[in-house]
Amino acid sequence: MIYSEWHFGNDNIPLLTTAIHNGHHFPLELVGFCGVDEKDRLREEDPYTSEFASLFPNYVVNYTSRFVVDLNRSLEKAVYLKPEDCWGLNPWLKPLPEEYLNNLYEDYDAWYSLLRYQIERMLKTHPFLIILDLHSYNYLRNGPEAEPEQNTPDIIIGRSNLKSDYYPLIDSLREIMGNKTLQNRKLDCQLDVKFSGGNLSQWLNVHYPDKLICLAIEFKKIFMDEWTGELYPTTFTQLKTLFKESIASWLQNSFNIQLT
Repeated sequence: MIYSEWHFGNDNIPLLTTAIHNGHHFPLELVGFCGVDEKDRLREEDPYTSEFASLFPNYVVNYTSRFVVDLNRSLEKAVYLKPEDCWGLNPWLKPLPEEYLNNLYEDYDAWYSLLRYQIERMLKTHPFLIILDLHSYNYLRNGPEAEPEQNTPDIIIGRSNLKSDYYPLIDSLREIMGNKTLQNRKLDCQLDVKFSGGNLSQWLNVHYPDKLICLAIEFKKIFMDEWTGELYPTTFTQLKTLFKESIASWLQNSFNIQLT
């Protein structure tokens, strides 16, 4: 029930991007159980993050909604079972049959097994990998006309479970992004504000502490209307360009890696 695209366009580049909350697809066999309407699901998903991920040659994009299985949570929390699991929303109108629930947990395990395989395959070619786990976040939770929440940077870099030895590298990325200009103002890029990274980055940094770094990167939804899902094409295009330029510069300066 987890539908993901695993794209490897250039095995010579030790970079992998992921967009695991991009998906909106909901399996037909589960629709009758779902207690969250489509608009509310979309608001809590990360639409368009697939386009950030696919700026780079190697990427994983998930097309299944996080309201089915959340790959950024631990196995026991991967399927939302009660409102406190998902921002007060009621995930299911009635309890999921045990068979369905077990299948979702098995799908989760299978997805992480495939991730492990792909990481270890890439490590046979490269001694060190850079993983960027891309997300977006809401900042108008009190309503579309409400005041924005406080301290909501344009981009947040999360360093969950990352060795402090790597912090100078991450600081250099934050500085590169923070010097970019979007719509006549400097990008506000901060570290570990609100989000330091979820299960995916934690899992990778714990299992491969000396072989990779995985950063969770959160884009504030300034490129879209978080309540309707409408995309702002001009802002989105500019933000994608700035992000790709920043990553390319960072890879070149810090790792002597050239994007092609």
